[in-house]
Amino acid sequence: LIAITVLSQVYAWLAEKITLWENYRTETEYQNNLTVKRFIFEFFNYYGSCFYIAFVKGNFAGTPYGYTRIFGIRLDTCGPGGCLGELAENLAIIFLGKQIMNNFQELLIPMMKSWWSRRNSNKYQGTDKEQIAITMTTPWEADNDLAEQENLFPEYLEMVIQYGFATMFVVAFPVAPLFALINNVVEIRLDAKKYTELLKRPIPINCMSIGIWYGILDYMASIAIITNAFVIAFTSDFISQILWKYNHDDGLSTYVEGHLSTFSGPIMDSEGKEVNDTCKYWDYRLEHGEASLWWWKLKAVQFIFVVVFEHFVFTVVRLIDLLIPDIPEKLEALIHLEDSFAREMMKEVIEIDLEKLEDVRNRVKVKKRQRQKYD
Repeated sequence: LIAITVLSQVYAWLAEKITLWENYRTETEYQNNLTVKRFIFEFFNYYGSCFYIAFVKGNFAGTPYGYTRIFGIRLDTCGPGGCLGELAENLAIIFLGKQIMNNFQELLIPMMKSWWSRRNSNKYQGTDKEQIAITMTTPWEADNDLAEQENLFPEYLEMVIQYGFATMFVVAFPVAPLFALINNVVEIRLDAKKYTELLKRPIPINCMSIGIWYGILDYMASIAIITNAFVIAFTSDFISQILWKYNHDDGLSTYVEGHLSTFSGPIMDSEGKEVNDTCKYWDYRLEHGEASLWWWKLKAVQFIFVVVFEHFVFTVVRLIDLLIPDIPEKLEALIHLEDSFAREMMKEVIEIDLEKLEDVRNRVKVKKRQRQKYD
């Protein structure tokens, strides 16, 4: 968790440098590209370990007949409880730890900045430079010594990362949405204190939407559907247990024994000596580590489940998107009504202005005629 926090700062600096080197023409292009780079860096930073545990750890480690090694280091495997339990533990540590650290940072850092700003705003009077604090008489004078308001980019990024934790691996950690809700309730109060007491008032800027963040959230939702499908199929034992029940009348009584493969050959004993013996390992292998027919059958069923699951969920999502409009009918009618009122008022104003203009022209003509008489 500490390494992720440190790397997050490094990635923020790197993304800003790369975006500056690209030298975009407008501020909008610069902000959009910076947002995409920061999101990609943070995506791999926070979710990299989760994807590794869910889909790499234990699946590519090899067998006792030949383990997979990278630079001479053997790939590790999951414990007896499977990779789903380790994935849940990893999610709990990163997700909850990140929420606690962010809440402390959002409160402590503005407090320190405001204290430093007030300290530097004190004036010095007299020859001995004695520090004398100015007594503020109005709230806006006191607010002037608060810390400067930063942009909302960290807030958006925090919400998007939280959205990913609450959706992408919800199968392994079902209480993630509940912790996200609790964190948001707490953060509302912390943000209220931060923006009303610890920071200067922000300058309001008109904004039509959340910008590129909407597209990022849409992509996150699609990735979450596919990720959960693969977690159910490959990380958990859900498909393998259902397939075993379908092919065996005794249920799951022989499930564990049927999923253990046998290895005969040199192994390391408890004293570290190499001896010839027979051991069992969790896999679906024949002699010499060859994949069994059951292994191929299970993989085919798992891929079929992924395709059916993600097509079904994507279809339901699109149907809901089509059936439920983005803007309710009543609100849309009110918007059109306000637009019509605005157009009528503008028309009346223009007509009144034209009448006034015509009246002024008539007065000018009358004055010209009077001058001509005198001339």
